[in-house]
Amino acid sequence: MPRRNRRPRPSRAPVQPRPAALPRAALLAAALPLAVLPLASGCQGTPSPAAAATGFPHDAPTLLAAGAGHLEGTSSFRLALRVAMPADGGRAAHRMAMSGVWDARRPAGRMDGTLKGAPATVLVIGDSEYVSLPAPVRKSTGRSWMRAAPGTRTFAGFSDVRLVAMALRTGQGLRVSGAPGATWHVQGAVDRAAVTRANPDPALRAFAGLLPPKTRFDLVTDDRGRPVRIRLAPSGDAKKVQGTVELSDVGVRPDVREPLAGQILTSPGPAVR
Repeated sequence: MPRRNRRPRPSRAPVQPRPAALPRAALLAAALPLAVLPLASGCQGTPSPAAAATGFPHDAPTLLAAGAGHLEGTSSFRLALRVAMPADGGRAAHRMAMSGVWDARRPAGRMDGTLKGAPATVLVIGDSEYVSLPAPVRKSTGRSWMRAAPGTRTFAGFSDVRLVAMALRTGQGLRVSGAPGATWHVQGAVDRAAVTRANPDPALRAFAGLLPPKTRFDLVTDDRGRPVRIRLAPSGDAKKVQGTVELSDVGVRPDVREPLAGQILTSPGPAVR
């Protein structure tokens, strides 16, 4: 029989020796630039907060409007008052130096410090106020708090962020200073007459009525106009509130609890009148 033509077998390439394994340190060094590339690309695509903030106007009217808006919408804040309060109705003039945290939604707050020359704590829960009793009265009665008379507003509306924001919006003589990436100061004055003309709100008018003709303020904001601190300095009229009022720590968590019925003294004696 004739032989079949067989296909020639392909020649095999000579076997190359396997390269020696790279040291682990070399592998890590080679992989590091690859791992960094996506991060670097992401940073280029997403501007930094400071860069993004440059698109927000930092003129005084814009910062004032933004600060007032954020303040009006806040849920909580810290309030500090160092003021001389004028006589109001049957209440005698007095001084206070108190601070504490407020829940603006309820509203509710707890203020600790000095009131009428004595250490005191004041709790505000909605329309009710409770004042801590002096130690001798606590000891003799077993009660810790006295409910204030209906309508008492120890802090004269400064604890109402809505009223403070409305007053700030009428600010005049504005000056701004600051730098991108840092804080901004908007300074000016609240004119009492301008406040009452700007808004017929009865609560705002009552609040403005406690202020002197001019109340200087310093609004400190971040790059986006969010308030860091607001300082009011009413002065110039002994018949009105004088001193400093400061709102800060916007968003701080409040812890205000209403006293239990058994803790409240309902019939104060002469010692606490």
